[in-house]
Amino acid sequence: MFCIFCACKGQEEIKALTPEEFNNAISNDSLAVILDVRQPSEYYEGHLPNAILLNYLDTESFEEGLNNLDKNKNYYIYCRSGRRSHNAAVMMQKQGFKVYDMKGGILGWNKYNLPTVK
Repeated sequence: MFCIFCACKGQEEIKALTPEEFNNAISNDSLAVILDVRQPSEYYEGHLPNAILLNYLDTESFEEGLNNLDKNKNYYIYCRSGRRSHNAAVMMQKQGFKVYDMKGGILGWNKYNLPTVK
């Protein structure tokens, strides 16, 4: 007896990139927008060059910020360790954004000695 399971995918999985893959992708994607979804105090301690702060934990501000984003761009999202950015990416993808998440967040980024600015 054969059982056939058909899984309907409403959403694709979020593409998670290593810090090195993330760095290469943002360097080679003319539609790339880098989103830092940490809190302002974390952002000012050091962030990726050209990153836009959009605090995921401030729900009202985050949702308002999403309304101002261009859905024709590609969004590269990171946080401290990866949890908030994944949740933000899932939310954004459901709203029709093309998103990429960075594995390990800025902690992983720093392990590779990749550039940050204050």
